[in-house]
Amino acid sequence: MPKPVITPYVDGITPAAVGIDFEHHMIHRGLRFTAHYESKAPLPTVIGEETAIGFLTPSLPTLIHMIVDARADDESVLEIREAPTIVLAQGTARLALNRDRSVGAALADRSAIIDREAETRGYVSVFTAVGANNADLSGGTILHHETLAIAAGPPFDSVQNAQFRGQREWILLPDTEYVVILTNLTANDTVHEIVLNWYELTHGDWAN
Repeated sequence: MPKPVITPYVDGITPAAVGIDFEHHMIHRGLRFTAHYESKAPLPTVIGEETAIGFLTPSLPTLIHMIVDARADDESVLEIREAPTIVLAQGTARLALNRDRSVGAALADRSAIIDREAETRGYVSVFTAVGANNADLSGGTILHHETLAIAAGPPFDSVQNAQFRGQREWILLPDTEYVVILTNLTANDTVHEIVLNWYELTHGDWAN
């Protein structure tokens, strides 16, 4: 029997058969994005204050492949929740940035991710929950739970920050709400930072 013909990915910039890692190639395809949120001022000195990024994933055939980085000035808990209960109405939309800035203004920020507050494509919601042990971010499936207190002193980094992508990537469900939360464990002023990096792949899109 004849051997099947395998057509390699062709990089759109060079254009050559792809010899770079897949995530790098997704930047060249204009399908890799980032969003972040840092609480600019220390959170109030209350245990249980929360900083979060929430978003809705797009419908099939697009799937989001995401990794999360997090950092805190004092001991905090990092959680990634799938289909949680969120009753806050104070989220602020933040643009998801395309990692390929050369594509021009019309295409630079074309993520399929959706702001959970206004349901606007290409945005995420960022917010800080008010009050201790806030119940407005609750429920859902906890995909990741980690206490950020792994060094001798602050700032505390998620252990995920130093891991390879293959050890921490999540392929997210379509049409589903997600939230990434940092919760303060102390009564000290704390600055939180959450960074999302993802690429968007259309199911079955393996042709050039």
